[in-house]
Amino acid sequence: MKRFVSSLLLAALLLTATGLPATAADYSDLPSSHWAYEEMSYAAWLGLINGVGGGQMAPSAPLTRGQFLTMFVRAFAPQQYQKTLDQGFAWDQAALLSALNTGLVPAGLDLWDLNASITRLEVALLLNEAIPEEALFYASAWGDYAGQALTDFYLIAPEHRQAVSNLVSLDIIRGKADGTFGGGDALMRCDGSVLLVRTVEAVDSTRYRQPMQLNITFVDEDGDFVSSAAVLSTVGESTYNLTARNIPEGYELNYANSGSYFVSSIQNNYTISLNSLSEPEWEEAQFWELFWFGQTSYEDYYKQDFLLKEQGENPRKYMLLFGDYETRRFASREAAEAGMATITVPVWKLSNGQKVSSTMSLTIHAALAEDVKEIFTEIYNDPEQFPIADLGGYAWRGDSATGEHNCGTAIDINAAQNYQIKDGQILAGSHWKPGSDPYSIPENGSVVRIFAEHGWSWGGNAWAWDTDPSSGNHDYMHFSYMGR
Repeated sequence: MKRFVSSLLLAALLLTATGLPATAADYSDLPSSHWAYEEMSYAAWLGLINGVGGGQMAPSAPLTRGQFLTMFVRAFAPQQYQKTLDQGFAWDQAALLSALNTGLVPAGLDLWDLNASITRLEVALLLNEAIPEEALFYASAWGDYAGQALTDFYLIAPEHRQAVSNLVSLDIIRGKADGTFGGGDALMRCDGSVLLVRTVEAVDSTRYRQPMQLNITFVDEDGDFVSSAAVLSTVGESTYNLTARNIPEGYELNYANSGSYFVSSIQNNYTISLNSLSEPEWEEAQFWELFWFGQTSYEDYYKQDFLLKEQGENPRKYMLLFGDYETRRFASREAAEAGMATITVPVWKLSNGQKVSSTMSLTIHAALAEDVKEIFTEIYNDPEQFPIADLGGYAWRGDSATGEHNCGTAIDINAAQNYQIKDGQILAGSHWKPGSDPYSIPENGSVVRIFAEHGWSWGGNAWAWDTDPSSGNHDYMHFSYMGR
């Protein structure tokens, strides 16, 4: 006799098995607001269902017998399915044969017309065959719950009622909006995915914390291979923990594509998406790891060099610029000018519509001179070859000025073509027309990206929700080291 599973444990697992993040799947027709979003995302991550191409999941498309059987045997007879495919059978025929050969099709259920739409009753009869006896024993304790939950329960053929009752008791079948089961109704892809995932969760609940040998493939945000590993895990372990224990250096979990999923007993092979970290981001991650192990203190955080490439102001930048962790600007024009350096940087200029190589000079805070040279060298070497007509750096604008030009920590690029504007009122410059004016700085271009990588903020979006010039404060020419 199979072991009885605690109803409390089963209920707890059924409650916690989903709960995926809001952006777990990248299908344009499966928004996070879709009622089946969590289950379809999980099914895709487990490899039970694939998109239909073009970044589409087609959740409302009809589901054929062949399609559902393929999902079904991927979950509960994957080795038999692969073996049957290797024998040369078509994907849907292989799915049916695999289900028959592994005893997953109940006697009397005729599924040979694989192109026909699968019905809710046919799915229920199949899923019931995959439920372990431990869970079925628990389900039987609910008695006539299905008869109360489904208004048409007693219209189901007597020989099929127990299967439906089992799935209702395990919260796999919840009935339609009108309170009926609707056994003869056809299913959509979203319906079939939800019922299948709930069944997988019920199976996993009987195997919670069972050891699993996994093969993990880590890919980056572009889907390119990073590394692979064979690891020991348990059923129910989250991808957060799994990744933390095995993540390659220089990466973090991509929460959008590999969020809070759970290791399932039906799958040994997992692909986990990572985000690559910049050098400063990796250094910061290492700092916090040392912090949690008590090897550094919170007070040490603001002394770390990775903060020099973090956007906005912080005490580490103050130390670099002014010699202590609290001073935020020069006290006088004399002090400022004593701290400046004039540098020459490579640029592209436009001559008769053609880009030509040139150089320009600007005055900047001496502590930032080498960093600014590197920034403009990267802009120059970038394939975009963004053209520069004019540059502005240090400029003393009065003792009471609050901007960063007084500090030599701000740079203006192509002032006329990248205006300063507040709530639709132009304060300086002429316009901002990225895409039509080559001198206007595009928000997704190399200039903004490269400055940001060095810890500089762009006035085009630093002080407003977006780059819309009609609302908020925007200074599209302006780059500042302390975000002001």
